[in-house]
Formats: sequence, structure tokens, C-alpha cells
Amino acid sequence: MVTIKDIAKELNLSYSTVSLALNASPMVSKTTMRRVKEAAREMGYKPNAMARALVLKRSGIIGIIVPDITNPFFSSVAFGAEQAAHKRGYNLLICNTEWNDELESHHLTLIVEKKIDGLLIASVNKKNHLLEGIIKQDLPLVFISSAYPSARCNFVGIDAEPGGYLVGKHLTDLGHREIAFVGGKFNSFSVQRRYAGFIKALADQKIAFNKEYTLSGEFSIESGYENGIKLLKKFPKVTATMAADDLIAVGMLKAMLERGIRVPQDFSIVGFDDIFIASLPGIELTTVFQEKKLMGELAMNILLDELNSGGDSKREKKSIVLSPRLVIRNTTAPPHSE
Repeated sequence: MVTIKDIAKELNLSYSTVSLALNASPMVSKTTMRRVKEAAREMGYKPNAMARALVLKRSGIIGIIVPDITNPFFSSVAFGAEQAAHKRGYNLLICNTEWNDELESHHLTLIVEKKIDGLLIASVNKKNHLLEGIIKQDLPLVFISSAYPSARCNFVGIDAEPGGYLVGKHLTDLGHREIAFVGGKFNSFSVQRRYAGFIKALADQKIAFNKEYTLSGEFSIESGYENGIKLLKKFPKVTATMAADDLIAVGMLKAMLERGIRVPQDFSIVGFDDIFIASLPGIELTTVFQEKKLMGELAMNILLDELNSGGDSKREKKSIVLSPRLVIRNTTAPPHSE
């Protein structure tokens, strides 16, 4: 079995230099790191996770908290994070909260007890007192998609407000005036930002938004379906809607089609996230694209860079804000004229 000593001897480097390079430490130059990793690969070196944990006093495990791993947005984020972790010799522990505050608290407690090396948070109840405690522990931490408002933390995601604005402008440019907003949970910071951008776009076009056209629910196809039916019954004048995510939009599309409402000829629908089902034949949803997998990769690399710098709490935090992009497909058109 090839060891770090073997690589050090082959490259005429010290044991500590090779060890630091294999752990992507910023204390080693990029040139040396590349030499070490190439040699390790050619020599068939396999890191001993248990030995590394003992030497570095680390578990080699990074946690990620997601509210719904079955939602393609969050599974794509987790996939990107896992790939980035494996490339750097770490494992990912996925904690699925199912949008349940009690289960979320259970996972946060578990994370502290298991002494993981760092934490990614794709969504969490910002009022959870356990979260504030974790932040104070100086555990390397990155928020994904939804920033934490009361602390200076690492963040990766899009600015959701311009994304909402793109949707509002697209629908008003098509000529829609009676437009609804169907959200998931409105205590979600990212949903609040999407909603704010949507409302601003309407205001810029001098269109007064009827607040009764705001519906809330869950981030699911079922919830979108139920709200689609409610919208048709209560607000027949509405000709278009922005859904807070693609699952809600697909549920609304199903409700419309079952009741003989043609999309987009009679009713326009726009989603958010551009998950894989959005582009499928028969759906072809107009939506806002997010770099989901890239978010996970970037977040993991930020976290591991901080971890390998010694987890210095005074280290400058990073915020990477990606640009949203409107993807126009077949669920939006000018309003139908009688």
C-alpha cells in the first residue's frame, strides 16, 4: 500500500508538505499541490480516512441540511456538494428536514454531537435557536440559496429579487394585467425576495397588484394543483401566474389542463428553478434558471478552503451571487382576447 512517506520520498519533499498538499492546504503552492496529487494518482495512493481523522482531529464528514431531498432543486445542490467533497477526500452527510421544525432541530443537535467538520445549509428556520449556537461555535458554515440575515456568514446563491423581476416583466410585456403569485412557504427568505422582485416589476409598469391574488402553500406539485383550482374558482379574471418554484407551477399546469384551460392560450404560468422536469415534452415550462449543481460545488469548496485554512473565525467570509436567467418555453403567451 502506497503511503504519504512513499510519495514524499518519490518527490523529495517532506512528509508534512505532502500531507498538506493532499489536504488542499493554502499553505502549499498550487504547483507543489499539483505535483503531489499527480504523483499520488500515478502511484495509486488511497487516503486512510481513519488515520487522517486522528492526525488532523477531524471526522472527514461535512453535513448538509436540506428541507426536501425529493425536490430536484435540493437534490441537485446536494449532488454538486457531494461531488466536490469527494474530489477533496471528504464525505457528505445529508440531513433531510422534510420542512419540519422538530426534525430540523433533531438534525442540528445530531450535527453538533457527531462533531462534523463543517455544515452547508440549503434551507433552515432562521429562528431556530440551535442554529445561532452553531454559528457561535465558529464551525465552517455556508448558506446556499437563502442567506442568514443576522450573521456574517458565507453564502452561495442567486439574488432572487431580480429573478422575480424577470418574471413580472415578462408577463406584463406580454400584456397580462391580472397576475397572481402562488408561493410556497412565505417565511422562506428566498420566496420573499422573489415576491418582492415580482411586485416591483408590476409597479414599474404602473400595474396595481391585487394582494388577494397571493396564495401560499407547500413547495409541491400537490399544493400547486390545489392552488390552481382555488385560483380558477375565486379569481376568474386572472390570466397569468408566477409560481415560487417549478413543482408548484407543474401542479398548476395539471389543474388547468384537467379543467380544459389551455396553457398558454388561455392562461400563462411561470415557474422558478428550472429543474429537469421543466423542459420535458408536455410541460416545457417557462421558468427562471438557477445553477443548482454549481451552487453545491461552490459552497463545498468555500467551506473546505476555510476548513483547511484552520477554520479561522476572523477569515473574510465569501458571498457568491449568481445571476438568474429567464428561460422562455411554451407556458407563456399574450392573454387570450375574446
